[in-house]
Amino acid sequence: MDEMDVPDPELGTATIVFETPDGEVDQITVENEYIVYFQDHWQVKAGEDDEGNDVVRRIPRDRVYYVERSVEEFQDRIDALLDRAKDRFDLENLSLG
Repeated sequence: MDEMDVPDPELGTATIVFETPDGEVDQITVENEYIVYFQDHWQVKAGEDDEGNDVVRRIPRDRVYYVERSVEEFQDRIDALLDRAKDRFDLENLSLG
């Protein structure tokens, strides 16, 4: 069975706006591939250490005001995905009734 191609999460950027431990509002903007929600925390690549390892900041869900994502070519990729699904399942010739 062929895998269906889905939009790449690494296209575009994400900005997370959150409250810091000292009560200030801060934000981080990263490529979409460097932010994920997991175990009630947003995890964001915040840089690299001196050895080239990724530094990940975990931000608790209740401290996040919002996450805004900008995705390049998302609609074009969705349209292509829908066209492939129609072709694959012959939805153009589907009769409902």
